[in-house]
Amino acid sequence: MKIKINTIISIIAVAFFAPKIMAQEHTNSWFRTTLSIPVTEKIKTDIELQHRRQNDFESNNLLDKNLMYTFRTWIYYKQNKDVVYAISPFAYFSNYKIIQKQSDAVVKPTNEYRFSASVELQHELANKFFVVDRTALEYRVFEGSVENVIRLRNRLAFRYDFTSKFNTTIGDEILINASGTDAQHIFDHNRLFTNFSFKPKPALKFDIGYIYISRLPKNNTDLIEESNFYLNFTYTLQKKKAN
Repeated sequence: MKIKINTIISIIAVAFFAPKIMAQEHTNSWFRTTLSIPVTEKIKTDIELQHRRQNDFESNNLLDKNLMYTFRTWIYYKQNKDVVYAISPFAYFSNYKIIQKQSDAVVKPTNEYRFSASVELQHELANKFFVVDRTALEYRVFEGSVENVIRLRNRLAFRYDFTSKFNTTIGDEILINASGTDAQHIFDHNRLFTNFSFKPKPALKFDIGYIYISRLPKNNTDLIEESNFYLNFTYTLQKKKAN
């Protein structure tokens, strides 16, 4: 079963993602650092700092220009190993314009405050092979004249745990605007992704991956296609054992 699952994962990853990487023009890089603080066996809190960059107009350098700065907090409640609830009581986003023409590079960023709630379910299909479903609701508050938005998102993924330290995931996430937009822009964007997670020590975790996005911003009538390469680092505070 292990050989078959690994083969299936490799085939799907190549079929879905490799052609899109080659065909893509707009390229971004995402970096995220998370401090995870266990409170009890079932509750933990996360503090996230994120920075995203994008290529400039007529440039292939994915580190050229700012795309986003983010500060976000999360509170997680793990009902059991298969069910996790989460709320984000506060998040701040500084969003830069996606560069499609030369003048976009000098547009000032817009500020956003976001409040979120989610539930994540997982089910073991075979030994070490899981299907994971996450559904979330977001309330996005923008500064200025931009209308606030309620957004729904659902992510369906398949994860294979090679060991307790290493796993790989492939999946898709769709994001839909439930309010604050016209009928033409109910679709927000879709994400096809693959992720590799490595945990060298209990306190340290690294995630590296690729996301192919089809996006429809409010001021666009055509989809924007993006290649996104990301690196996430998580540090978990370890509780001191009682003597």
